[in-house]
Amino acid sequence: MAALMRQTKATYAIHENVTVDTTDNEDHTFCGVMFPIKCKAILPVDHIVVNAISVRGRLGPLTVWVSNDPTERNRAMSEGSSSSPEGRQRPPNDSSNTRCFHMKERYWTKIYERTHSASPRKYEKLDLSEQPIIMRPGEVRAVYVHSTLEGDQAIVYDNKHKKLTHNDSFLSVLPGRAHVSCEVFGATPIWGWGSAWRDNREFVGRLHYGVVYKLWNPHENQSFGNHFRGLARILFACQRRWESPMSMLPDECIFYILNMCRWDWMNDSPNDMRAASKKRRLQLQQQQQQHEVHGADDTAVAREVAEDDSHGSDEESDVPYHEYYEEDEEFVDGDMVDDDDDDDDWDEDDEGGYEPDAFRYQDVDSEESEEEDREEQNAQSRRQWLRSHFTRIQVLRALDNGSRGEVVMQVDPEV
Repeated sequence: MAALMRQTKATYAIHENVTVDTTDNEDHTFCGVMFPIKCKAILPVDHIVVNAISVRGRLGPLTVWVSNDPTERNRAMSEGSSSSPEGRQRPPNDSSNTRCFHMKERYWTKIYERTHSASPRKYEKLDLSEQPIIMRPGEVRAVYVHSTLEGDQAIVYDNKHKKLTHNDSFLSVLPGRAHVSCEVFGATPIWGWGSAWRDNREFVGRLHYGVVYKLWNPHENQSFGNHFRGLARILFACQRRWESPMSMLPDECIFYILNMCRWDWMNDSPNDMRAASKKRRLQLQQQQQQHEVHGADDTAVAREVAEDDSHGSDEESDVPYHEYYEEDEEFVDGDMVDDDDDDDDWDEDDEGGYEPDAFRYQDVDSEESEEEDREEQNAQSRRQWLRSHFTRIQVLRALDNGSRGEVVMQVDPEV
């Protein structure tokens, strides 16, 4: 009976072993900070549970908010009016990986409220176990930590230094924005004028979370690594051989054995899983491109056949097919230009499209961001090396030029 009633996810969570510790440059302190968190879909994870957040500063009366479920938010945006910021969709010229969080209280849920004493140097842990943040693979939620303490030293945060504040095998922490108002979701800063939000800021602190893994089932086979899938193939190959003792086991018993094995027992590493995921994604993109090419060819053939039929039935039409098609393309291009002209309907500040009530961010691919971060780090190391050796290089060049000048001075008199 147990073989027929297999679990789909683990009944345990690894809370004590996973702690995110971000960089701490102590660039700024103020009333609050908001930052998105993305749960990755590389490993066979059912969901992650963020059960605590650690921050430092003067603290005071703290509240922690999390953005509502993305499906509910998207439904609210689609049902809203296009004239209000809450009901707007993305502008036509925005890329498809642009996401938005609305900075209004009705789009958020308060999960923590407590007054803390000042802790300017040591991180203070905010326990979220009563209302933890549960995230599924591929899901992005925003966390907003705020203090109503008067002044500008409540919470420490940093300037944006790279595209990802933190990146590991389970989640990514993205840069967000800081809040300079003592009122929760307040629109007026403490000095009474201007915007209360500051973009390009990073969270400083720790995230404590647990991971609930998926358990193997036939429909989840592709979520596991190459070594684990190889084990499944070998077990079923042995079962199909009459001379093997495993031939006496039914399929359900093999399913149950694999269901009780953890995903990394076959030495599948996160790097291998990431490479396999990237390979599958590239293959899927190639298949989609081939499908689009074949679909475009079929559409062109269908148009040509339809045009031939129309020319055969209507002798008065003297317009060749290619001229008609070019006119149609020009019409489509003109329609697209008209759509681009509607961009003026989107209100933009004088600061390059800044929207105080909506935070837009690029949902960059974590793998591409890792490569870009490596390139950026290499470029920074090269620049640091040049700065540290700049004086020495200039001195060597001056000495070299001086020695050449002395040789010239010695040779000229003889000439």
